Order: sequence, then C-alpha cells, then structure tokens
Amino acid sequence: MGHDFSKYKIIEYYEINMVIPEQVYSPHDDTKLISEFILDWIKKIQIPKRNLNIKPIRVLEIGYGPGTISLLLISRFLKKKVNFFHVGTEINPLAVETAKYNAKLNKLENYAQFLEGNLFKPLNTDELVQPYDLILFNPPYLQSDLDVINETNRQLIDLAWDGGPTGNEVLLEFLNHLSKFLKKNGELFFITSSLVNQETIQQALKIQEVKILEQKSHHIFFEDIILYHCKK
Repeated sequence: MGHDFSKYKIIEYYEINMVIPEQVYSPHDDTKLISEFILDWIKKIQIPKRNLNIKPIRVLEIGYGPGTISLLLISRFLKKKVNFFHVGTEINPLAVETAKYNAKLNKLENYAQFLEGNLFKPLNTDELVQPYDLILFNPPYLQSDLDVINETNRQLIDLAWDGGPTGNEVLLEFLNHLSKFLKKNGELFFITSSLVNQETIQQALKIQEVKILEQKSHHIFFEDIILYHCKK
C-alpha cells in the first residue's frame, strides 16, 4: 500500500497546492531563492508568434523533494504555453510518492515525470539520457555531524541536508557527471551555502566547462544561501 496523504493539511506555495510529510523536505529559504529566480527566468522566455515546430525545452530536476520547484516550473510553462519535456530524480522514496501525489493534486501528473533514484542514475533510456536545456538542483549542502546523525538514527529527511563530511560531496558528485546531461548552451541552477568551500565548487564547474553567469544570495542566521546560475 502507498502512503496515506489524506491526513495531511494542504498548503499553498506560489499557487501550487501541496502536502508534505515530516520525512520530506518542505520549502525553506533556499527553495524560495530558487523559486523566485525561476519565475523571473520564465518571464524572459520568448514565445514565437507562429507555430514554428519549436523543440521542447528539456528540463531535469535532481532531488525534487515533494515536487515544489518542478510543479511550479511546469505550471508556469503551461500558463505561458511553453513547449517542454520534464523529468526529475529523487533518492527519498517517500518524496517520490509525495511529488506524484502533489502532481495529481494540481492536475499536472501528465506533465511531470518523477523517477526514484540517486542523481542521474534513473536516466537509463535513450530519451532520458539526451542532454537537457535546463538542469536544477537544490542539494544537501550541510556538513555531516556523526554526533547528531549516524547510521543508528538516520532518517529519510536527513538525505535532504547531509552533504557529506565537507558538505560538498553530493554536489561535487553531481557536477562530475553533469557534462553528459547538460546541452551546449544549456543552463544550470543550483543551491549551495557559504559554509562550504566555494572554490572547490567553482573549480568543478571549470572542469566541466560550465561558466558562472551570476550568483544570488540570501542571508539567514549564520550563513548565506547561494544560488548559482550557470551556462555550458
């Protein structure tokens, strides 16, 4: 049997209705930072006045959680009549169930393809491995603390914040495989924190021949949440 989502209160996020179980990452400041950037990015998309058989914008979100960013993006694409193809991957199986439920809740299930698995591993068909025009990732970016979270008490929700011993391990693994999946001139949005080594991230981007176009940041408590907007 699947998870019973009927017991959760429906919340609204930028006109998207969602339920979010405790073990699934809910929208935070990092989500808001990337959400607002995406909304501005979509406004700049030029739609041809004539039907010129434009190829769909291929979108990949890694670590989609409850579907927050993907569903926001899809809903705005539909409003603007943008031709697109969407797929997402997520390692938390409960988040996968949640995202699919939230897609149905917003009548977007025919447009959202939510797969289960780590990073790029679920992309195992000819259609899915074709490079993408836009890749999004809000990774776990906090350092592991074995005194707090360890193998005896680890929970599903910890997948959303535990970025490894330096906080960069998950993001760097993602970046090391990026070039195969990002089109030439394709764009990349991802989130990180001022608490981790930015030079290491920037060096990984350079190796992948991905240029940083701009960075946005939001200060919260003891850190800056940083959004990278990049282009291959």
